Amino acid sequence: MLLTESNIQNTFSISPFDEYYLPSVNRHMFDTIDSKTQYDKKFKNDFAKEDTLNIVVGMDSGLLVNYLLEQGVPKGSIFIFVELDAVLELLNIDIPKSLSDKLFIYSLEEFQDNFPSVAYGIYILKNNVKHHRSLAATSSHLPEYSIFNRQIIKMLEAEDLEQNQNSSQKVYYKQQFKNISENVQPASLLSNKFNGKTCLVVAGGPSLDDNIDWIKNNHQNLFIIAVSRIAGKLAKEGIPPHIIVSVDPYDFSFEVNRDMMALADSSLFVNSFHVNSRLLGQWQGKNLFMDYKYPWQLEYTDNIDTMGPTVTNASVHLATQMGFSRILLTGVDLCFTDTGFTHSQGSVESKIGPNLGIMGQWIETYGGKKAETVVQLKLAMNALAGEASANPEIEFLNLSLNAAKIKGITHQNVDQIQLSSNACSATQLLESIPDLSIEDRKQDNLLSQKEFSRFYDTLNDIIHLSDEAQDLNKQLKEPKSPTNKTKKNTKRIEAIDKKFNQKYAGVARLIKTYGFSEFSDFLTTKKTDDWDAEHLHQMSHDYYQAFKSIAKQLLELVDDTRTRLDHRLDELSPDAKLIKLVEFWREEEQHGRVNIWLKTHPDWESNEKLSKQPELLKEYKQQLIAVKNEYLEQLAIVPQKYIDTVKDTASMENVFEKIIVLIRDEDHTGLVKMATNLKKLADNDDEAKRLFHLSYSHQLLIEKKESQALEVLLALDEALQSEIELKKITTLALKLGELDIAEKAMSRISDYSDEYMPQHAHVLKLQGRLQESINLYLDYLEKYPSDVTTWLKFGSFMFDIDQIQAAIDAFSHVIQSDPDNQVALSYLSRIETALNASQDT
Repeated sequence: MLLTESNIQNTFSISPFDEYYLPSVNRHMFDTIDSKTQYDKKFKNDFAKEDTLNIVVGMDSGLLVNYLLEQGVPKGSIFIFVELDAVLELLNIDIPKSLSDKLFIYSLEEFQDNFPSVAYGIYILKNNVKHHRSLAATSSHLPEYSIFNRQIIKMLEAEDLEQNQNSSQKVYYKQQFKNISENVQPASLLSNKFNGKTCLVVAGGPSLDDNIDWIKNNHQNLFIIAVSRIAGKLAKEGIPPHIIVSVDPYDFSFEVNRDMMALADSSLFVNSFHVNSRLLGQWQGKNLFMDYKYPWQLEYTDNIDTMGPTVTNASVHLATQMGFSRILLTGVDLCFTDTGFTHSQGSVESKIGPNLGIMGQWIETYGGKKAETVVQLKLAMNALAGEASANPEIEFLNLSLNAAKIKGITHQNVDQIQLSSNACSATQLLESIPDLSIEDRKQDNLLSQKEFSRFYDTLNDIIHLSDEAQDLNKQLKEPKSPTNKTKKNTKRIEAIDKKFNQKYAGVARLIKTYGFSEFSDFLTTKKTDDWDAEHLHQMSHDYYQAFKSIAKQLLELVDDTRTRLDHRLDELSPDAKLIKLVEFWREEEQHGRVNIWLKTHPDWESNEKLSKQPELLKEYKQQLIAVKNEYLEQLAIVPQKYIDTVKDTASMENVFEKIIVLIRDEDHTGLVKMATNLKKLADNDDEAKRLFHLSYSHQLLIEKKESQALEVLLALDEALQSEIELKKITTLALKLGELDIAEKAMSRISDYSDEYMPQHAHVLKLQGRLQESINLYLDYLEKYPSDVTTWLKFGSFMFDIDQIQAAIDAFSHVIQSDPDNQVALSYLSRIETALNASQDT
């Protein structure tokens, strides 16, 4: 066996706890502590979570699956174990029929074939996917687990991106429905109001910290558009942004962007129509919305579009539509720093530390260096290049030398930026936006109610028409249907389609977009020439079924929206029951609307009806205090789930796997950056120290500095040297003729697994320590008598030192297992010939 390869053998051991396992997979993991105890510590809580899709890399010789079977699969959860082919061939695990749709065991190829599934998509969309590594996959002795796990992660990321792209329309539209009452004034109020001016777009990349002092010194001469997650940081630095932009519809958006909520009196909020409703619904200041108010609107060219895929892209596009002739960018890095950071100081991501474990792709910075980025940021780069190309009259400048280089956007140092006096302060901008009176808001909500009543009627009509079309289509399928009836039915179906596509065009488009996955279900890979009548009838049935199904889903959103509009109208009335409003705010997790209500009704305590009911007044005061405190709690707590997600990507397990992939690909640039960053962490983190020595030694190997690579590995504390380092030490020592070093490493590595004993014996032989070598061979062969390869090596060794009888015994043992083994037969023939010749003489 080569020391750079693993050797998964068909040999099982029994632990002191009567557990069968493959030592070549799990080494001695279960010799001192039973598997259940170890799994309780590592997996018990996660494996008990309901409604979760669990992807588990490795099965620990089957013990991890057995553990799950004993624990039981939680309600609504699915477990997929993905294992190396070489291990699957050695295991036979029976899955109970009751778990046939909840527990799966796949090879990588089977996982690739089965994972992209509608059944799993809902878990991805809800962010209820958990990725685990078995104990064997977590340890470092089998590099193929690291490479294998990286492949799984890439597939999960790709599926996550695809599912979200395909199904994100539903998420966007759901938030749009929730935001109807807040999306009142369009962002087009800002169109071309700043022609010839300079704007600074501030995003959350690390380069913001390099330019923060310059921004502080010049902010009075800058018009600042800030992405929402960075607005609070700017405010703490005494830099009030004119505009805050947010676009993300997902729930964690509120927690990530919550610091902006304190700026309601000083900044204008420009939001996408689909921004997270918890963020917009609790905003106490002025806001303008991008895109269109109602989901079924076909034309919305009068307003400013939301340009994706990131909030930075949306901010830059907003700036172009506002008329700015020069757009400066800072914090728009779209790549990792040399030290592995992705966000500016003060962010959750920055506090957790550098993220060295993400496997990205290389791009060039303005400084001419290589930097890593991920697919989402690469898409953002392409979109920015498109924005610059579409606006050649605008000068785009990135203030960071370390940002990703983008076509059409040049770099300029802040010292070279000339600024003229800014004629518009943040306060002046806010004053230029019309105030919405109570009557304005009331009329807007009443208008929305009318629009949704019409929408409700349209959806019901579409459902009835879809039913009719299905019935007509079913009649067309009937054999021997009269020709005149066929023509009549066909003509009526065409009329229904015409009504969908003309009278209800906007709603039909919404249904098809919102129901992307449902409509894609009836698409076919068959060529039109192959479509028979049966196939056409089925496609027609499925088409109208999709229309009906999505229309019913939209009716639920209509009911939800109407309820919300009723509550918004109640918020405007001084006589509305506060208790019901508070209940609704809590239900929607929009406790902050209490402050909007208090602004609307500053004299609520003097309400004539309320003043006559002291007990109710007291209850109102208690409710207001309670809900205000609940809102403050929202602003103070970052969800642990979000922190855990960030930590998971930055874990040292991911770093190790990335190093293994970099080694496999001989990626010198990646190893240099990895070694440089890990060296900074090594003093306070033993695992970082180990990985520094591992990555630096392989960097030196690519540079053809083998002696130095060996020295780096030997410099690592012996207590930190794992199996993978000892393997490399042995390989390099043998190559460099350092037999003593090789033997010492081999004696230690043999403690991990008996499979190294033959190599250790070989090194002892090279040292001339023949008897020790023989003893070690015999110890191994006594434990593993079926290892033909080692019997052959031992036999040739005995032949070379004239231990003929021992050689005969060894080769005879081989023949017993493999009668046609040519090596053994050849040696036995040579021995027989030599013995015969000796007897003749």
